[in-house]
Amino acid sequence: MAVYGIGDIQGCFDPLKRLLDKLGFDPNSDTIWCAGDLVNRGPASLDVLRFLKSLGDACICVLGNHDLHLLGQLAGEAPYTRDTLEGVLTAPDRDELIDWLRHRRLLHHDAALNWCMVHAGLHPAWTLGKAKRRAARIEKVLQSDDWRDFSRHLHHREFPDCDPRDDGLPATLFATAVLTRSRYCTAEGCFNWTTRAGGPTDEEFPWFAHDDLAWRDETRVLCGHWAALGLITDQPHVLGLDSGCVWGGRLTAARLDADVPELTHVECKACQTIG
Repeated sequence: MAVYGIGDIQGCFDPLKRLLDKLGFDPNSDTIWCAGDLVNRGPASLDVLRFLKSLGDACICVLGNHDLHLLGQLAGEAPYTRDTLEGVLTAPDRDELIDWLRHRRLLHHDAALNWCMVHAGLHPAWTLGKAKRRAARIEKVLQSDDWRDFSRHLHHREFPDCDPRDDGLPATLFATAVLTRSRYCTAEGCFNWTTRAGGPTDEEFPWFAHDDLAWRDETRVLCGHWAALGLITDQPHVLGLDSGCVWGGRLTAARLDADVPELTHVECKACQTIG
C-alpha cells in the first residue's frame, strides 16, 4: 500500500497515465494525492477529470486556481486566451463532473503521514488549525447553492493583499488566494499575487521561506502551483511538485509514506505545444 503525491496535471492525461504505470499504481491498494490544477492549458482536461473521478477513494484532490477558473467559467466568468476547457464545458457528463469537482477540498491533512496538501501555500501566521478552518469555510461555499456567485469573484484583481481579519467576503477571497495562488509574501503575510519569478526582495520571500512560520512545527506541506520555481526539494517542511508538465517539462510524483519522499518523473512532450 503506497501513497503518492502528484504535481500539477493541467489536462495532461497521457503523462498522468504513464506516470501511474511507471509507479505500478493499484487503485485497490494505493492512493494518489493530486495537488490541484487538474485541468486547463493541456489537451485532455475532460479525460483527466473522468479518470480521477473514477478512482473514488483511491484519489484525493485539492482545488487549484485553474480548477476554480473552470467553476468561474460555468458561473459566467470570461475565458482566458489559453484556456483548453471547451471539452469539459460541452461534455454530456459536465454537470456530474463539476459537482464532483466542487466537492474537492482546499486543504487535505493526514496526521499519521504528517503531510498537509494545498495547491499553492499557507499564510506564515496561520496555524494548521486556522488553515483548516479557512479552507473549510471556502469548501462550504463551493458545495452550496451559492457556488456560482462566489466563483464569479475569483479573479486575482479582487484578492486583498493582506488578511482583512473579518468573516466577510474579502477574508474568504483572501484565504482562497493564499491556498491557490501563493508565491511571494512578507513575513507579516501580505502577498504579491502577480510576481511569478525573479527572486525575493528585501521584504518578500517565498511563502515557505520566512523564519517564523506558525504551522512549521505542526506539519509538512505538499504543494504545486509554482512551475517557474520548479521542484522544491531542499526544504524539510515543504515539498513542491510542479515540474512544469504542461510547459514541456515533467510530471512528478513523490511517495509520501516513505521516510524520505521518493520522486518519480515522466517527460511531458505531448503537452509542449500548449502555451
